[in-house]
Amino acid sequence: MKKILFCVAILACLASCKKEKTALSPGLFGKWELRSKSGGFSGTVGYYPPGNGDIYQFNSDSTYSKIDSNKVTSAGKFHIKITNIEQGYKQGNIEFVDIDYKDAFAMKKDTIYIGTSIADGIRSVYAKIK
Repeated sequence: MKKILFCVAILACLASCKKEKTALSPGLFGKWELRSKSGGFSGTVGYYPPGNGDIYQFNSDSTYSKIDSNKVTSAGKFHIKITNIEQGYKQGNIEFVDIDYKDAFAMKKDTIYIGTSIADGIRSVYAKIK
């Protein structure tokens, strides 16, 4: 009888375990166009006008497309984990699964930030276009 109760207890524990999943804001889904890049070794800032063709497309099924100069340069699955919310910014990291790449991520209203300026990294700012 003790063995049966032990097995039931183990099964109940396993059934109750869930992988943590951060709900994505529906506001993320759609197209985002590059507006600026900053950082790097020289610390320069580059600005990009609307219609420049450098776009991220994020879909509700956790897939993305990266478009550069109006051509798809990468596509696949993505995961975002929000670890902090401060002054209206949702902050965490984004992982592009198919290219095994993870970077800093932040979102506030119609602007997303991908990357960081730490250790000469590049931070890109994207504005929502659709």
